[in-house]
Amino acid sequence: MPEPFIGPYQRDILEQLRCSAEDAAIVEDIMRNHVFHSTLDWQSATELQRGTREAWAIMECDREVFERYYSDTRSIFAEASQRDETA
Repeated sequence: MPEPFIGPYQRDILEQLRCSAEDAAIVEDIMRNHVFHSTLDWQSATELQRGTREAWAIMECDREVFERYYSDTRSIFAEASQRDETA
């Protein structure tokens, strides 16, 4: 199985939080959808650092919910990929 892609925002999150790659992916998504309600391209470095901390706090408050959601989402994509490979 190939290594998952880690983009520049996830690398910054990993560096700031010293968390797992999976947590960094969740934090990035929370930043986009709950903290900034936007892409991250418009944020300054200071805003991104603050957003990272805020997203981490949100994730920690509801970690079980976020982990289940992302696990379920990955399963759906894996199933669709397997169907495409057998079609």
